[in-house]
This record gives sequence, C-alpha cells and structure tokens, in this order.
Amino acid sequence: MRGEPHWQREGRATRNAQTRRSSHQTLAVERVPQKTIAFVGPSCASIAVTVGRMLDEIARGGHYTFCFAPELKDRTAWETLRRLGAEVDSLAAFRQGFSPIADQRAVLRLTLMFRKLRPDIVVGFSPKGAAIAGIAGRLAGVPHIVAMIGELGRGFEEAPERSSFIGRQLQKTLLRLAFGLSQSAVFFNEENHKLLEHCGVLPERLRQFPVKGIGVDLRQFPPTPLPPLDQGVMFLYAGPLDRRFGIAEFCKAARLLQSKPGRYKCLVAGPEVPGPHGFPLATLKRYRNVIQYLGPQADPRPYMARTHVFVLPAWSDIVPQALIEAIAMGRPIITSTSRGCRVAVREGENGMIVPPGDAAALAGAMARLLLRPDLIPSMARASRQLAEQQFDCRRINTLLLAALDL
Repeated sequence: MRGEPHWQREGRATRNAQTRRSSHQTLAVERVPQKTIAFVGPSCASIAVTVGRMLDEIARGGHYTFCFAPELKDRTAWETLRRLGAEVDSLAAFRQGFSPIADQRAVLRLTLMFRKLRPDIVVGFSPKGAAIAGIAGRLAGVPHIVAMIGELGRGFEEAPERSSFIGRQLQKTLLRLAFGLSQSAVFFNEENHKLLEHCGVLPERLRQFPVKGIGVDLRQFPPTPLPPLDQGVMFLYAGPLDRRFGIAEFCKAARLLQSKPGRYKCLVAGPEVPGPHGFPLATLKRYRNVIQYLGPQADPRPYMARTHVFVLPAWSDIVPQALIEAIAMGRPIITSTSRGCRVAVREGENGMIVPPGDAAALAGAMARLLLRPDLIPSMARASRQLAEQQFDCRRINTLLLAALDL
C-alpha cells in the first residue's frame, strides 16, 4: 500500500513469508500463537544492550518485534537490532523531565504507529520511555503494557550528588504514571525495586519482576587465568570517561598509591563522552605518570585478561554491565556502595566496596591488595561463582519472557 511506513511493508512481507512456510508444516504440530511486540527506548543501543539476547529468543519463537528509538544515528546498534529480527523506526529524542509539547508529539506519533501495527505487547524502557509508551499504548488499545526500568534517574541519585526534593517528587510522579499504565514491570536492579516499594509508587495490581541487571552470557565471558605478578598488581578501569562511573576517583587513587608499598599499574579503557559529566582526555593526561590509557576499546575482554583487579566506583543506581562481565571472567572487584554496584560484590569474598566519590577510601582498598596479592586468586574464584549463581543471562531472560507472557 502507498503511504505506509517501510517497517509496516517489510513486517507484512516477513509475516506473509513465514505464513507460507508454516503452511507446508504438518498440521499435527501444535504452534504457539504468534505475537507482535513493540519496544520503545531512548536509543537503539539501550534496547540492543538491555534485551538483545531476549530479542533473539523472541524471534526464534516466531514472534515479531519492532523497535522505536530516537534518531538511529548509531548504525552498529541499528544493524544489531535488525540482525536480531527486529524492525526499527525513529522517534523524537526523549528529554529529561517534563516537556509538554515534545512529549505530546511523541505520544501522538507512537499512538498512530501502534494503531497501524496493532501490537499485542508494548515495552517502554526508562521512566520517561515507559510513560510515553504507556500513554500511547492505552490510546491505541494495546492489551499488555510492560515498563522496563533500569536507572531511576533524577531525584534518586546517590552521593556524591545529592538529589533535590523537587527532583524526587517529579520523578515519583513520572514513575507513578508509567506503572499506573502498565500491567507488568521489570526492574533491572533489585535494590531499586525495594526503594520504589518503600516510596509507595508501585500499584498492588502491578506484576513485578525484579532482576539483578541484564545478566551476562557466561560462554562469551569465560573465566580467564590471572596474569603473573612480576610487574605488580594490574588495576583496570573499563568504561566511559564519565565522572558518574568514578573515573576521577580512580585517577586520584592511582596517584595516592604512589605513597604505598608495592608495585602496581593502573589502566584505563573507554571512550571520551561529551556533556557536563564528561572527563576529558586533556584531564586524563594530567595523570599520565600513574595512568596508562588504552583508548576507546569496545571489547574489554583482552584487557580484562591482562589485569588482576577490576575497579569501577560508579555512583549509578543501574547495575554496570562491565562489573558483571568482570566477575564472569573471574576478576576481583573494587566498586562503590551505590545501589547499582554493591550487588556485584560480597565484601571480602570477591572484592571490596567503598563510598562513592571517596578517592582516599578507593586508594585504601587498592593498597590492601598491593599488600596482600595472595588474596587475589581466591577472590577471582569467588567472582566467577557469583556470576554463575546470580547473573546468568539465561535465567534472567526466562523472567523477562515471563513478564511479557511469552
């Protein structure tokens, strides 16, 4: 039909092809009714990273997936979603907080799309995405709406930045709206789920699925032997050069370690990021006498294999994926007490936790392993055991599919 969007034409062609194939199959085989699921997220990358493995399972189950995200400039993430069987279309970028005109436009556009697509399930990521997708889904008559919440956002930030009362009330209002419009909700941090329960923003009728992050494919991140200690203890920070991930504290701690006994090296791998929280390369160069920068590496595994201890003292309330990948590879962890990080560490068993924003405490934890490198092998084994027990993506995907009734 003329005038219809490309995703609808291609989606219909895909459904017709699959219908033709299914007609040749034996009628005695019982087939699960196929469903259409629409995902709405703040970016293609966020959808691909968060539920990429689940999208693959959904496609193999014979269901259809459509992803709506702002702009689509990230070609790699866009191609990843297409490879996983999803159609992709663009939306206007989500703005922080409340933007009445922009939000109304986003809701109107999504409502029109949903009425044409007629999805069985709509999934909204982030508080803002869940609210917009929920409103559009209700207006379009979608029977099942799911909110997927990772980071809680403004108003729920932990130290060293203190959230304002007004910011927290605004974010509570947004979350109440998102959950009030949803039948099910997934929380990618059990600590965040407990906090929201305490704040009273979760309706009793809401089906709730708290999980420990998005999990990790234990086959792609196998345990890796520790390198020898002949050059000292190797500490690695792998993540964006973003102050919210603790890069500034890591650099300061590396300098403080100069006064401690023991040999060490501190490595940094990650891309520079723009914005007010960015930690520019020019600033990182001031620490070149104690920090070795490895560049914006996309795959942390080669560098993880070269190091003994993974350090990521983030402030975030979302579980950093790098932490989970590090414990899967069998690395001791030094991280912060923030809600997103402490779930990956059993204090004294597979690592240590320090207050966020406290470079001196971080240096003290690193110095402990300089003095007692004999603790590193047992901590490494404990990390891998923790990953196998709590962060296997296959177990987490089972819960995600249950939230979608698939």
